[in-house]
Amino acid sequence: MGRSHVINVDLADVWSDPERTKLLRTLAWGDQVSVVGQTESYIEVEFKRFQETPDGSILPSVELGYIVPRKSSGVGAADVVIPKRHNQVLKISFVDVQQGDGAVIESPDGKVVLVDGGDNQLFARYLAGRFQGTTAEKPQPIECMLVTHGDADHFVGLPEILRSESHPEVRKRLFIQPKRVFHNGLVKRPGTREGKRVPDRELLGPTRKHNGELYIVGLEEDLLSVDDDEMNRPFRAWKDTLATYNDRARLECRRLALGDDEAFSFLADENIQVEVLGPLVTDLDGVPALKFLGNPPKGPRIGQESLATDDLATTGLSASHTINGHSIVFRLTYGNFSYLFSGDLNDEAGRFLTREHNRGNLNLRADVFKVPHHGSADFSGAFIQAVAPVVSVVSSGDESARKEYIHPRATLIGALGRWSRVAEPLVFVTELVAFFNVEGQATLTDKRKAEERGPFFAFSRTAFGIVKTRTDGHRLLVYTDSGNIKLKEAYAFSLDGTGMPKPEDVVRV
Repeated sequence: MGRSHVINVDLADVWSDPERTKLLRTLAWGDQVSVVGQTESYIEVEFKRFQETPDGSILPSVELGYIVPRKSSGVGAADVVIPKRHNQVLKISFVDVQQGDGAVIESPDGKVVLVDGGDNQLFARYLAGRFQGTTAEKPQPIECMLVTHGDADHFVGLPEILRSESHPEVRKRLFIQPKRVFHNGLVKRPGTREGKRVPDRELLGPTRKHNGELYIVGLEEDLLSVDDDEMNRPFRAWKDTLATYNDRARLECRRLALGDDEAFSFLADENIQVEVLGPLVTDLDGVPALKFLGNPPKGPRIGQESLATDDLATTGLSASHTINGHSIVFRLTYGNFSYLFSGDLNDEAGRFLTREHNRGNLNLRADVFKVPHHGSADFSGAFIQAVAPVVSVVSSGDESARKEYIHPRATLIGALGRWSRVAEPLVFVTELVAFFNVEGQATLTDKRKAEERGPFFAFSRTAFGIVKTRTDGHRLLVYTDSGNIKLKEAYAFSLDGTGMPKPEDVVRV
């Protein structure tokens, strides 16, 4: 068994032998390896490799390989890795879950926070590959599962983690033990009652009129205490999942709003600061309330209207826009670099937050920006201008005509470029960093389905879309994988004397 180390350069190629005959994999800054031997010219490591099997499955295996730095890199073998105990790299990965959101935050000490989880099994599959070897006796600790808001494409995939425990294939099983669950307090009620559609104003719980506006006053704290009859089907499944985890170990379930920064105190000993910036709660005689939002003007809209910070001219009441607009928004800072997570924030709510930013009550500025609502046209240009991102990540994906929303919209992509604080900002889209092989004509193996579908032209996904970021607080690395083992799209930044990000050469050995 080798000694536990982490990679200490941006990218490190692992070869089959010290002569660099065959490239096996490229590891990144902060990735863990076991060092089994070392000379002046190379390091022999045990590492995880993913290989395609004859049936098309991509399976992980632990192998031996050699990191042999190029002389031109100026990096010696002794500098390529450092002992794991000295690791200072924060890792945040944005995972392609198709139409939805799913991100993983891993602190230098190994604390894990899950932000949303899509609406299918993809997030669970990714996590099972990332945290291998878990069992009921040795589950992966999860410091927090944060659901930005209660739309299915942000949390229905999380119960799939629990279901994976009984998967017939061991490699697809994942056992976790979450300690905390954070949410925005809004629970969707059943959409029909006695065979009739429930009006939007009744879909999110009790409401109250105040100064001519409607507010939701039935915000929930502990999801486990909500009656099943007050939840739609996805929420009931989520509650059942949380109940199972709670039976195994006490689970903290908490509603977050602006100012609840102490909820993330478990990261403070690693100098990771989290500021909760939304939703903005209104106090109605001691009762916390969220304003019911309306339908935005039909779009996409082009022009200065999107830069306004005054109230948006909405119509009616919209439960979907309300639950989106009151997403949990939080800013994570580590050293000199910051991330902003914005859920499905929309134009109306974005204007609220931007006004508070302009008044100095909160800080939206961030280097890495998880773009709201999968790149929807319902965005606030003023909000993006306040964030002024250097790196933007849009989480979106095509699945079917039913889930096609033309995400990301061209207006949104243009705004991300226009309002960045650097001349050449980076804009990533999770579905676009996935890679596919052309397979040609194919037929389904299920006879009945094959007769219905007929032959079709097939593609296979060879690399899932994951945007990976790494930082020690002084330097930032952003990279994606490729279907070609030799290729990575990678960028690095440091900060100049004024605190502005500046491009750096990516160090690959």
